[in-house]
Amino acid sequence: MTVDHKQTIAMLTWINQVDPRVMLNQAAAETWAYSLRSVDPAVAKQAVLEHYKANESIAASPGAISKRAANIKTSRDAGQRAGQIEPPAQPVKHPLSWRSRNPELWDQLFEEGRRQGNAERGKASQHRAPEETHDGWMAA
Repeated sequence: MTVDHKQTIAMLTWINQVDPRVMLNQAAAETWAYSLRSVDPAVAKQAVLEHYKANESIAASPGAISKRAANIKTSRDAGQRAGQIEPPAQPVKHPLSWRSRNPELWDQLFEEGRRQGNAERGKASQHRAPEETHDGWMAA
């Protein structure tokens, strides 16, 4: 549904009550009707509200409201399309993943690294000085 001439006059009356700088006459009604001919009335109203929220000192004009309404419609359409996108059924594996291309070598190197790390930690534990063990400490 688009804004028709009667709705344009009603909207201009509403805008004029908020901002008397916006003229309410036959010429203005025709200009606004032409500019908003392909705009949904709810989107047009939202565009006017957003215009005055952002630009309180600037009178609404047919061109500015038409552009803002087009941006609102584009945003709404994008949001609806985004809601229709389905996530992939299975996670996409990286095609260059070294682990997936060499699983046996990956497992071998992982275990080797684990053994090396455990050996280093064990060696550090054996070389710990007796005063570092805290065995002689008592609770305060």
